[in-house]
Amino acid sequence: MRNDDTPAALPLICYACALAWGAALVSPRLSAVGILCIGLLRPRWFVSALMIACGLYAGAGFSRPGRAEARPNVVSFESDRFTVIEAPLDRDWSRRGAGSALRVASFRANGEAFDRELLIYTHSSPPPIALAAFIRAEGFVQTNERGALVMTVKSSRLIAYRGTLRWWQPSRWNRALAMRLARHADQWPEEVALAQALALGRGERLDDDTRDEFRRGGTYHLLVFSGMQIAFAAAAIAWLLRWFLHKPRVSDWLLLTFAVLAPLFIGGTASVVRASVAIGLYAVSRILGRPTSLENLWCVSALLRLMVAPADLTDPAFHLTYAGAGALLFLGKRRWLLSAIAVEAAITPLTLWHFRQYAIAGSAMTLLLSPIVFAMLIVSAATCVLPCDPLFALLHLLRELCAFMNDLAAPWSGYLPRPPLLLLLAAFAVAFALRRRPPLAIAALLLPTLAAAAWPCPPVPLTFLDVGQGDAILVRDRETLLVDGGPQPERLLALLADRGVRRIDLMLLTHAHPDHCTGLPAVIRRMSVGELWLSPRRFRGPCAQALLEAASEMNVPIHLIRDSDHHSLGSIVLTTLVADRTFRRAPENNSSVVVRLQLGARRVLLTGDIERDAESALADRVRHADILKVPHHGSRTSTTAPLLDAVAPRLAVISCGRRNLFGHPHAAVVHALEMHNIRTWRTDRSGSVEIGFDNGHIAVRPQIDTPPPRF
Repeated sequence: MRNDDTPAALPLICYACALAWGAALVSPRLSAVGILCIGLLRPRWFVSALMIACGLYAGAGFSRPGRAEARPNVVSFESDRFTVIEAPLDRDWSRRGAGSALRVASFRANGEAFDRELLIYTHSSPPPIALAAFIRAEGFVQTNERGALVMTVKSSRLIAYRGTLRWWQPSRWNRALAMRLARHADQWPEEVALAQALALGRGERLDDDTRDEFRRGGTYHLLVFSGMQIAFAAAAIAWLLRWFLHKPRVSDWLLLTFAVLAPLFIGGTASVVRASVAIGLYAVSRILGRPTSLENLWCVSALLRLMVAPADLTDPAFHLTYAGAGALLFLGKRRWLLSAIAVEAAITPLTLWHFRQYAIAGSAMTLLLSPIVFAMLIVSAATCVLPCDPLFALLHLLRELCAFMNDLAAPWSGYLPRPPLLLLLAAFAVAFALRRRPPLAIAALLLPTLAAAAWPCPPVPLTFLDVGQGDAILVRDRETLLVDGGPQPERLLALLADRGVRRIDLMLLTHAHPDHCTGLPAVIRRMSVGELWLSPRRFRGPCAQALLEAASEMNVPIHLIRDSDHHSLGSIVLTTLVADRTFRRAPENNSSVVVRLQLGARRVLLTGDIERDAESALADRVRHADILKVPHHGSRTSTTAPLLDAVAPRLAVISCGRRNLFGHPHAAVVHALEMHNIRTWRTDRSGSVEIGFDNGHIAVRPQIDTPPPRF
């Protein structure tokens, strides 16, 4: 291993990382441009440039259409028949809405082994896992909209455990300590969850409020057992044995042992494995008498991780981990203030690219919170050995201190559009070329973030957002209207950020089902909202309560919707239609508020989840509309002939998720729309559907489609 700041493994790392970007770019011509630019800057970099080009070409081929179908072990299950699976247990159940969910890394079904992750979900309370080694479950296995496998188990009686972890297995020790802490969960729920996350790497008990609190401060990575905790533990071992007891050889061997056992004890998450590999390499280099630089360890640990887990090439955590570490090593030069600025400059454009989020004070807050988190880690480890009220109380005080500091950093976080990809790549290339001049390199890294903040986002009058299996409709003129919020808060916030939305003047919820309501509390807390419209009919459940709490917390005024309410937002005129009675069948869906919009000369009808009963009651009240939001995601219980005849739309949009578990839209609905000669777009196939009005024409711009048709 070379002992300079230009690591020997750099060309291979460039090749590996370029694979990830190549999968997104799929542009061989960009590779040639990169080779030319880098070669012109410095000829001796030509080899590295060539490796980058090879990675881009390989990434392009790896993501070529049809490649996914050729991959082995693609699973197909009959969605209407029970499947029996058996899987090893390496995690615990976590709360998921009103139910519980458990992830397994691999499983057996129908006598065949599958090396794929499976999410097991049940609405009932599953039996405790205790020290069981395997789970056996019966249920329906389907592929969700992200291509992941999901098993729905109807009853806890269809879940059973077998086998017991051996006494010598580190995972058993971890599980036993978690059970020891869980006995105090009734009295100290948040503190037990925090202790399990910090000391044992088990974040299943953490609630959403705690996660969001640390995300807003940009310090969520401190909350769970990750590379930083591994580094803390390794530093404590090295300090105790090498500098305090003067046993350097024992320290090196103990570090190597720790690097091997840590993933077995905590679990082989990517961050834990990355940190363990780096510590193991450091220990081996000292044992062999071949000291190396931290820069070389950075490169070689990344290369070894990619050799074992190539999927990390597209993993945001991989990008963020090595970008942050690289900024510390190459730009920070072990100066605290410069290190914080360099890490923030390197990580912010990547978080914008992957998540559309930024937390400007995240790195500085990480430095400030690290001693507190280290103290929390020590207290958490102590509670595993001796769980008692004084230790839990101390952990509570430390958590409150972290919450206070995160609140100070929260105003410096928010959402922005993605920076241009070419600018992002160029910024990192220039920053590495200027690594010997840290101020110039940091300035180059700031360019993508500045571009994202200043990127023009012209408003589109009407957008049906692709939020998965749910509804979210964005209407914009001089003011902004958001109807419903879909089931995934982070996804909704990212979609709004990509369109330059910073303020919602009016937010309207058609009904309080999770696939329409879940994203709205996060929007209220993270963006400026002028007014919230709710229907008092059938307004109940956890999502409704969360929305009311968010509105109260942020002082957002609430208007209770009545039939025929009118409101003007610039040139947008909104009218609400509400049925005059409660229906016996599907009362929540049929209580949906129907929204009629007048956008200039065009009319739009947004129907929520109404079904045939409400459609029949409203058919004589609705007028012709140019655009129809198909009711209830295209369910066969909706979109009846009387509604289509009364509305007579020119085009329709079905908002549903890819490979959703409900089979939406139903073939009968698609056929009915075809028989009425209604051009139809679906968010599961076309992504977000933008609709503009150009010189009297309706222009549809789907996210995934051919050039926009005109009507």
